[in-house]
Amino acid sequence: MQIRQVFDPLRLCKLVKKILTRFAVAKKPARSEGTQYRSPRIYLPTKLTDDSSFPFKEGDLLTIRVDRRKLIVQRAQKSILQISESGDTRQKP
Repeated sequence: MQIRQVFDPLRLCKLVKKILTRFAVAKKPARSEGTQYRSPRIYLPTKLTDDSSFPFKEGDLLTIRVDRRKLIVQRAQKSILQISESGDTRQKP
């Protein structure tokens, strides 16, 4: 008995385009006694990040900006990558 796979174009369209997640703030003790620092996080479920259409890979340097009520995440441009190689990539206040 021979099993034959049939090409299913609908199967290719089942990519994750939208997913519900949570914004969380972890509170961790700071080095100075009695103080805490906040570590804001946005969790990206593996169902989203493991999808073949997810545009980023582990280790990619990303730029993030707020545009009205949207958070926009993009891969950093080469000019920014050259600057980041010389030092800290965190934005100074």
